[in-house]
Amino acid sequence: MTRIDSLRFKLRRFLSEEWVTSLIMISIVIGAASGVASIIFHIFLREFHQFFFKYILNYHIPEPSNPEFDVNWVPLNPFLPLVTSVGGLVSGILVYKFAPEAEGHGTDAAIAAFHRYAGDVRARVPLIKILASVFTIGSGGSAGREGPMAQIGSGVASLISKVLGLPSRIRRLSVAVGIGAGIGSIFKAPLGGAIFGVEVLYKRDFEVEALLPAFIAAIIGYTIFGFYDGFNPIFNMPRIAFRYPLELLFYIILGIVCGLAGILYVKIFYWIRHVFHLINIPNYLKPALGGLITGVIGLLFPHILSTGYGWITLFAYGMFPYPMQNGGWHIFSVSQDWMIIIVILIILALMKILATAFTIGSGGSGGVFAPGLFIGGSLGAALAILIIMLFPDYIVDKEAFLASFVIIGMLSLFGGVSNAPLAVLIMVSEMTGSYELIAPSMLSISISYFIARNYTIYPEQLLDREHAPAHWRA
Repeated sequence: MTRIDSLRFKLRRFLSEEWVTSLIMISIVIGAASGVASIIFHIFLREFHQFFFKYILNYHIPEPSNPEFDVNWVPLNPFLPLVTSVGGLVSGILVYKFAPEAEGHGTDAAIAAFHRYAGDVRARVPLIKILASVFTIGSGGSAGREGPMAQIGSGVASLISKVLGLPSRIRRLSVAVGIGAGIGSIFKAPLGGAIFGVEVLYKRDFEVEALLPAFIAAIIGYTIFGFYDGFNPIFNMPRIAFRYPLELLFYIILGIVCGLAGILYVKIFYWIRHVFHLINIPNYLKPALGGLITGVIGLLFPHILSTGYGWITLFAYGMFPYPMQNGGWHIFSVSQDWMIIIVILIILALMKILATAFTIGSGGSGGVFAPGLFIGGSLGAALAILIIMLFPDYIVDKEAFLASFVIIGMLSLFGGVSNAPLAVLIMVSEMTGSYELIAPSMLSISISYFIARNYTIYPEQLLDREHAPAHWRA
């Protein structure tokens, strides 16, 4: 036995016997690997997005970090459906030829790896997930980065555990840590990401043994990614705070609306996914068909393309642009066009649900988190405008009220359908820098969660740890 083999044997034995220590040590490696993977994913996604939209379509999508709108933007290129279809086709070929488990939104596959596969994720999955996701999202598919990074982080964690020859218990927990590290890195939300990794596994429980390692991994991943991309929040939102207690009544209404909309999101998403399963064509062609339909929707409603984060930022600042038939854009005014804005925002939320279902439900690769934020933010903006116009005397700061409804609408909808209200509450606060809205956010997200708690966007979730194979005793 060589010296290296001896050292590896001793390290493996120590880690296997001292599972707490080993998991903490592994979390450092998982965090570093997730941070590097986030940078690679971010670079690939940026370059592919620029290639498709700047060089092929000659179109620019607003950025969440820049709340400015250029009214001279050119109208959408009629070849958009072809581009989204090609992106779906390439994604489908990559996934179904090399790693079928990488199809869909990713987070559910990571949850399944924890519960059903003893933390075993094939080594090729992270790479295929990166490539498939950048083609899907970069070409304009309606999807987000959360799902891919959850599966990438869990895949990296599983690979590290298998290389060290660790037992299934630690491998499972490593997968949970990897989910939190991946999401915490790419969204610059280390606390929310870490909690998401241990909360999203269950409908009514937490994987508490993975919490401390997830904290360590997420902060390391966040630091590495932040060193590359900066430490500013993802969204450049208005600085607002909760100051008027009477407005809590309106946040109750927001929670109800988001809870009901979340149920609709889940039902439509999985109904369309079921329809695609019934279509008798090769699986790798289905994401191309889904991309084609998404592109057609995008011609009429360009807001639904890709993550939609930039549009959410514009909504929070009271800007509601819409393309005109003769080219160019028109920005609606809340004081003059409020009824039109409300109708458009509701339609955008519905179109985002459909576009996401066609993009991901068809087998395309991307996350459901970003679409959920867009849907909730759009409905929050619509409800805020309606309340402002119906009860103007009760809203002291109308601009702040609109922005707060956009932000809280984002987290309320997805917090309900993900069965991870605590993680989403913290994560969105980190992504927007709006910590002052914690109180009304807690109220609204609790109501949404109560309404939508039996409808989850992650069907691989189990009820609690008593129902999890990881905690069964022989």
